[in-house]
Amino acid sequence: MKNQQREKPKIFLSYAHEDIGMAKKIYNDLQRFGLDVWIDCESLLPGQQWKVTIEKAIKTSQYYLLLLSSHSVTKRGFIQKEMKVAYEVFEQCSEDDIYIIPVRLDECEPSLKISEINWIDVFPESKYAEGLKKILKVVNPEGLILRSEAVALSEGDAAEMIRKFGFFDRRKNPESIVFNHKYITKTGQEDNIVIDKTTGLIWQRGGSLEEMQRKKAKVYYIKNLNKNKFAGYNDWRLPTLEEAMSLMRPERNNVKLFINSVFDFTQYWIWTSDLDQDKSAWVVDFSNGDCFPASASVHFYVRAVRSIN
Repeated sequence: MKNQQREKPKIFLSYAHEDIGMAKKIYNDLQRFGLDVWIDCESLLPGQQWKVTIEKAIKTSQYYLLLLSSHSVTKRGFIQKEMKVAYEVFEQCSEDDIYIIPVRLDECEPSLKISEINWIDVFPESKYAEGLKKILKVVNPEGLILRSEAVALSEGDAAEMIRKFGFFDRRKNPESIVFNHKYITKTGQEDNIVIDKTTGLIWQRGGSLEEMQRKKAKVYYIKNLNKNKFAGYNDWRLPTLEEAMSLMRPERNNVKLFINSVFDFTQYWIWTSDLDQDKSAWVVDFSNGDCFPASASVHFYVRAVRSIN
């Protein structure tokens, strides 16, 4: 089974410098979803010719995210030059292509040319999440790109991540975004797996048949999966908290778990690879619909994952 890894779309973020605070917020949130965002204050390197570099970045981006505000619509200067380059690219696009994405930060009046393109509002603050979701629907239509490397997360970090992605958690985010996962099951005598086209991940349909300490999960269970090439692969690992929480559903299934019934019900709570800041490890609990840090000496199940390569 060979799949090409999904390429991250490159997004150029254009803004007036008076709006740098909101520009950085949008930049950070899009990066949190695994997207490749170009913004001058973060992406320009020392010694680069900034005019040439910016023009090249615009021309090589799949999307031009234009932040509109009462500052930018009346401003003259380099933002207008950026827009001129973007329009040159836009004119080469077909009528069905989306390239320029206007995003209003306040009640500004876009120029006549921009007003011909449907824009997104991210104000007031209560509408920001809805606006971000609309941006993601355009720039990341294939689904979620999740972090695969383990990190240390505080309770606050975990709660922020869950809200940003819109994952369901009964305590941290009861009002969630419902993701339409594209699950494909592959069943065999010893290689039951679930392929998630939305996240680009392959999961064990089941997992460990017994609960175990985290060290045993990593050193024994995962190691044996890879040694025996479970389902033909030798790169199985513990999921990150992001990856494991992506499986959480806001409704219980027929066996009262907050997970799609395509997965085995035995592994109702599972270890992740992420640590808490006090060196506990994060656990996802599909029976209660939440996640929490737990001592590595406690016993939980394992459901291994791998990325589609």
